[in-house]
Amino acid sequence: MPSQKQVQTYESLYIVRPNLDEDAVDKVVSQVDEYIKGLGGTIVATDKKGRRRLAYEVQKMRDGYYVLTVFTAKPEAVAALKRMMALSEDIIRNIVVVHEEEAMAQ
Repeated sequence: MPSQKQVQTYESLYIVRPNLDEDAVDKVVSQVDEYIKGLGGTIVATDKKGRRRLAYEVQKMRDGYYVLTVFTAKPEAVAALKRMMALSEDIIRNIVVVHEEEAMAQ
């Protein structure tokens, strides 16, 4: 069982509203990355997956811009990140999970 202070690797998949242009999407991505760094985390990789059709309508939107970010942070930083994403008007869905390779090792 990891201690509260142990840094873990996480991955976050979030969907940005489809009505934003490329520059606005980049701005949202950099805001999320900077927020993670501000919580003491480190960005391992950020992969913009592009615009995709959603499985079901979310807030009357049929598609969204998918972004996958892999980062390391302390467990308590994850709750703050989830809250920031939930409050963001530009992010319509998000999920943060322990990175698969690390989950397998435990």
